[in-house]
Amino acid sequence: MNEKATTPYPGRTEDVIVLVCEPTTEYGKPIAYQGTTITNALKDYYSFITNREKIDVLKWIVAQPAFTELKRLSLAENKIFTLYTNQYDEILKTGETPNNLQIAQKFVANGYDVFLLANPHNTKSADFIIRQRNKIFYVEGKTSSGGSALSVRLSEGAKQANRIAINFSIIPQFHDLYHQTRKAFENNEFLTNLYIFKGSVLVEINKDIALSPKYDKLLSALWNKRK
Repeated sequence: MNEKATTPYPGRTEDVIVLVCEPTTEYGKPIAYQGTTITNALKDYYSFITNREKIDVLKWIVAQPAFTELKRLSLAENKIFTLYTNQYDEILKTGETPNNLQIAQKFVANGYDVFLLANPHNTKSADFIIRQRNKIFYVEGKTSSGGSALSVRLSEGAKQANRIAINFSIIPQFHDLYHQTRKAFENNEFLTNLYIFKGSVLVEINKDIALSPKYDKLLSALWNKRK
């Protein structure tokens, strides 16, 4: 197969690996989905309607043997996996840690395994699959300086996944965080969850919390928690 996929960094491409796996069992339930490539599986994810179908796609993807551990950034308990270990290793040797790897590290520090996904040509996709015990989620990662820029980043992310992880290069004022996150849930009907990193502390906000009349108090309690 000569289908190409975009690797995590411009100018670096390689053939999409054709991946086939037999039906397997994850968390005690058989995976009904059977894909051919990760690229096609991501297309199917967006076309499927039920949550069960979508979860089966995610489970099938993370079961693929092409994923290998990115040992430089993994911990003993939780790991980061990628299809492009050598490329990430080359970049990490220069001392640079790209934005998505910073987010992946923070998920790992909060008890998640992270599977980094490349962006295939002409295919909408998010950046990560994250897994914690028997839960698995598809997540888009964004880095923001806060303020009005946050609203733009959240709107972009909502087009790729219903769960968005936000890492701040500059910690925003609480007032801005409150208004911009609430606005994001009001304006993007499919957005269900935000994973916001305040330093290494993970603050998770769902739609019910964000649209609550007590959101300011609820967010304040979450935002001021200690790890």
